Formats: sequence, C-alpha cells, structure tokens
Amino acid sequence: MFGSLSRRFRYGSYLRNEHGIKKFAERMMGEFTRKVTKESANYREMNENLLVEKSNLRLRQNELESNDALDSSDFFSVRRRIRADTLVVTVFVVASIFMNVISVAAIIEGDTALYSFMRWFGAATLALVLTGGGLVVTERLLESIFSQRTEKAKHASSSGTPMTVLWGTLLAGILIATYGFSGVRASQFATGQGSDALYLGFVVLALLLPILAGAMRYDTLRYIDVYKTTQSLREIESRLAQIDSILRQNDEHESNFYKVHSIKYWDQINDFKAQKDNYNEESGLVESLQGHFARSYDAFQSEAAKRYEADIRDVTSRSMRHFDSPRSEGTGRKIGQQSGSGGSLMMPADAPEGNGTRPSGEMDEASSENYLDPKPVR
Repeated sequence: MFGSLSRRFRYGSYLRNEHGIKKFAERMMGEFTRKVTKESANYREMNENLLVEKSNLRLRQNELESNDALDSSDFFSVRRRIRADTLVVTVFVVASIFMNVISVAAIIEGDTALYSFMRWFGAATLALVLTGGGLVVTERLLESIFSQRTEKAKHASSSGTPMTVLWGTLLAGILIATYGFSGVRASQFATGQGSDALYLGFVVLALLLPILAGAMRYDTLRYIDVYKTTQSLREIESRLAQIDSILRQNDEHESNFYKVHSIKYWDQINDFKAQKDNYNEESGLVESLQGHFARSYDAFQSEAAKRYEADIRDVTSRSMRHFDSPRSEGTGRKIGQQSGSGGSLMMPADAPEGNGTRPSGEMDEASSENYLDPKPVR
C-alpha cells in the first residue's frame, strides 16, 4: 500500500497524463541505458589497459624465450643454491671487514677524541677497500680464467691472458696490503696468548675471507643470468594468467550488471503500468501501447539493446587504441569489435523474442579464448 502511495506521489504527473506509461517508460529506459553504459565504459577501459599490458608482456616473453631457461625442477634447486651462496658471501664479507677494521686500527694510535674518531673512520674505510677490492678482483680473475659467463657478451668480455695477469697482479697487491695490516694485530694476539698458531690462523683467515667471498660470488653469477630469465618468465606467465582471470571477471560482471538492471527497470515499468491501468479505469482514460516498447518485456529488451549498442559505441570509440600482438589474429581491431566484415558490436544480452513472456532461464553466453580480441559483455 505504501509503495503504491509513494509511486502516486512521485509519479502523479505521469498518472494524470494520457500517455503516462510511454513517458514513464522513456524515463526508465533513459536511466537504465545511462547507468549500464557508464558501468560498461569503466570496465571496457580497464580491459583495454589490461590488453595493452598483456600485449607488452607477450613481447617481453618472446624476447626472454630466446635465452636459456631452467625447467621447474632445476629452478628451485638453483634458487636454493643462489640464496645459500648469497648468505655465505654476506657472512664472509662481514667477518673480513671486522678483521680488517681491528687490524688497521692496531697501527693507528691516538688519545684525543677527534683522533680516536679519525682512527676508527680510517680503519673502517680501509677495511671496506681491502674486503671489497679482494672480493671484486677475485671474481674478475675467475671470470678471466673461466669465461663461460662472458662468452655471449663479447663487448663486455674480460677474458684472456692479459686480463688474467692484470687481475692476478691486483689481487696479489691487495693480499700483500691485507697481510701487512693483519700481521700487526696478529702479533699482538700471539704475544698476549703465547701462541704462534694464533698468529698464523689470524693472518691466513684475513687473507682467505675476501678470496672465498669472491669465489662464492663468482659461483653465484654463473647461474644468475639463467635464473633471472626463468624467474622473469614465471612472473610474466603468472601475470598473464591473472590478466585473463580479470578479463573474464570483468566480462561476467558487465553481463550480469546489464541483465540484473534490465529486469529491475522493467519491473518498475510493469508496476507503474498496473497502477496506471487502474487509474485509467477510474478516470475513463484509454492509453494504447501498440508499437511501443512498454507493451512487453521482449519489446523492452529489444529497444534497450539497440539504445545500449548505440550509446556504448559512442562512448568507447573515442578511447579505443590499436595494438599489435604476435600471438593473435585479432590484432588491430577495437576492443569489443568482432572479426568479420561488419565489425558489429556485441550486446550484453541478446534481445529475447517470443510472445511477451519473460524468459525463464539464463540467456546464452558465448565464451572467448582469445582475450587479445575480447568479446564484450553478452
């Protein structure tokens, strides 16, 4: 009762008009097409951006597939190895820096606060130079001897006898400097403990830590290129699957949005028709709906489909972009445009045909495997 009174108050002008049903139906049709067109435009713009991203990912995937890659079993074993090597290198570097800091600090003396700060600052700087230099030079020396990693990058190759001699000379100089600094601190430890083995162990460890870190890093870099290629391919495949899922969800949501709101607005028209018919009987008015879409549900759906098709084409045609894809025959067509000579736009829901009764089941939906040439909402 309250709903009827509310409609009588809100739509009283339509009730009193001799063509009230037609005018009210036109109003509902306008609201419906505006709402579904806005929703569809938002989702189609999102789909367009996703398809551009997918096309770029396909191009990147084709580039990476020309490089060596790991299979599934090797990928995880190599990843564990790289992570373990990275952890070990970090431990070696920290230990080497610590030993070099206390070694360099042993030869710098001073009592003032400023001198003490400069002492430890200089010790830390020299420790970083010795450790980092030993790591990098060891890695370069191994690359010049075993050139597997640089054989495909001739422009950046550091292999060959001259380079081996150069890196070997630099490594020898760094080791001599490390021995000179660590020997002082090792002598202090050995004198205090009365153990010559402590002196030898401290010096040897100080010399070996940057070499071990460089060797471990070189071992890691032998696999890093193929590992990163495989990891990038896996990330691309994951993102492509995610994009396909989002496109399907957007497609389904757009279709369902159209269907639900078309039924909702038809129900409003139908309720108003019933109230208007009662009012016409009481007032002696006669309103003919012959040839108008308000006469039946099927006619309403057919008219809604035509208006929606025109509106969505106007909205989307201004922002459509063309893009190429090496894996799609539908490349270059607009989003929502079918293959063929006509290039007509598909509708979210096919206009039903029949004797005016509402269809009992769901409307048929066509699926699309090729999301680089997607079909719009059915």
